Amino acid sequence: MRWKWSIFGALLALAACGDDDAVVDAATDAPAQDAQVDAGPPPDPPLVPDSFCPGGPTCPPGGDPTLFAGAARVDITPSPDDGEPFEDLNGNGSWDEGEPFDDRNGNGTRDAVWLAGFGMGRAATDVSDPQWASAVALRAGNTTLAFVSIDCVGWFLDEVDAIREALADADVDYVTVAATHVHQARDTIGIWGPSLTETGYDPEYQARVRDAAVAAVREALTALEPANIQYASLYLRDADEPSDVNRYVGDLRDPNIIDDEIRVLRFVAAGTASAEPGSGRTISTLVNFASHPEYLGSSNTLLSSDWPHWMREAIEEGITEGPGGAPVPPLGGITVYVNGAIGSQIGPNRLRPRGFDGAPIEGRRERTEAIGTQIGELVLRAVRGGGTVVEETATLGFRRARFFLRVANIRYYIAGENGLFQRSLHNYDTSRRISNRNAPDVLTEIAVIDVGRATMLSVPGELDPAEWVGGYEAPCEYTPGGCANLVDLGRENPPDLSRAPTGPFLRDWLGDKRPDATQRWVLGCTNDFLGYFIPEFDYELELGLPYLAEAPGSHYEETNSVSEDAWPRIRGKLHELIAWEPD
Repeated sequence: MRWKWSIFGALLALAACGDDDAVVDAATDAPAQDAQVDAGPPPDPPLVPDSFCPGGPTCPPGGDPTLFAGAARVDITPSPDDGEPFEDLNGNGSWDEGEPFDDRNGNGTRDAVWLAGFGMGRAATDVSDPQWASAVALRAGNTTLAFVSIDCVGWFLDEVDAIREALADADVDYVTVAATHVHQARDTIGIWGPSLTETGYDPEYQARVRDAAVAAVREALTALEPANIQYASLYLRDADEPSDVNRYVGDLRDPNIIDDEIRVLRFVAAGTASAEPGSGRTISTLVNFASHPEYLGSSNTLLSSDWPHWMREAIEEGITEGPGGAPVPPLGGITVYVNGAIGSQIGPNRLRPRGFDGAPIEGRRERTEAIGTQIGELVLRAVRGGGTVVEETATLGFRRARFFLRVANIRYYIAGENGLFQRSLHNYDTSRRISNRNAPDVLTEIAVIDVGRATMLSVPGELDPAEWVGGYEAPCEYTPGGCANLVDLGRENPPDLSRAPTGPFLRDWLGDKRPDATQRWVLGCTNDFLGYFIPEFDYELELGLPYLAEAPGSHYEETNSVSEDAWPRIRGKLHELIAWEPD
């Protein structure tokens, strides 16, 4: 995710300009909640989940152990016609100040469908492929869960709560809302508008996406039917001979560590599967894999869900010419994709893309389609692997916790005070300007979710994979090419691995708590959107303009983090939540 606010003078002027009006809660137009001078996060008692199942008020233990599953999908693709056409005088694919445009509403400002990610002023010109709100609902015993995946760059907690509130009358205990973090869909955060001072957030489109997510969950609940479950997984390092993880994904920032596991839950209509792996009528395939959906690049102006589109298409519809030129049959059903540990720019970096025939691939669109299709083929391969079997049922459960984080990043101050994005701010004096002497907090959310033999950790931003899997020690199995490629010491200001932790890491914590869990998932950009989470040993701020400028070397991600202490606080809360047990 690149927020590229690089005009420091303009930013500082923007931060200083304007009056001293109080920041308001965007949802209510009332003063932001919990106003108090420099209060900071309230003192921490031991963490207790605010909601959990089974055993919570709405979900007593017991009940029918039969697993039920349902899935649905609702289109959220905007039309470029929602914006105002322009004349691209310099041919860069984006609207630039001074270029003529059709001012349809006469407001003197170009209104457009602004694409999120990379830089500002990237207006959509057409549609490449659809964007969706996709949902899978699960019920077993007295617990009902729903997973919603939205093809967007991010989704704030305020918006997550709006979806849940609209579903208050539905029979569902916990709704998880994930953003795929695609960089080719409409801006749902607000900082990728036409300029530094103008938001890309559109209330009408935001309401449309919320309604679509609600409709997808309701349809999935209505479609619930008895189901069986299949677990499958595959490591990219084992997908090819010779091994070539960088055929699909790479890491831009050292240490070069990639969680290269593709994790899959497949829900099959009960009684329809035979002994053959992958058989039966698919209700839904839930896929977890870490990679930024930004393969189409910064010059693209076509609305798209990027590589996940071609992955979902391959799983649902099959592949005409797969490995060896042979067709690959589909699984059918609805594929729901949730991103993973994508911090440190896990995505289209250091790539060596090749087709099924082994030939190198040139061209942004060609490689995006090929890699998405190939990841889909790997999912199909994993599901049809000889070691996978369909099991009759799966127990469900979750525990959720909320807490405050102090905001130190001046970009948040600017965006909050100037209406670039819409989210509630807490624990500061609303009668004064936001500053490092009057810093607000944000409320965020984490969860542990159990689906049979899979246990999942939701993270409200872009988690560095080193915090998830470790990977510093020999044989450096999460580093393509091994330990020699872990850190480029020729780069300025490289990470100091002597300060790196030795574990256990979050994946280990989950495994220690659930030794029976054969799959451990991390759900990134889920239930909130707080930018990058960076390990302390490699967190470097530029001393003169912290957060506005990058520290020497590869330290872009710090400029898009909430604060230096946000990730340690989240990690500590995750440890507490993983360890928590009901009385």
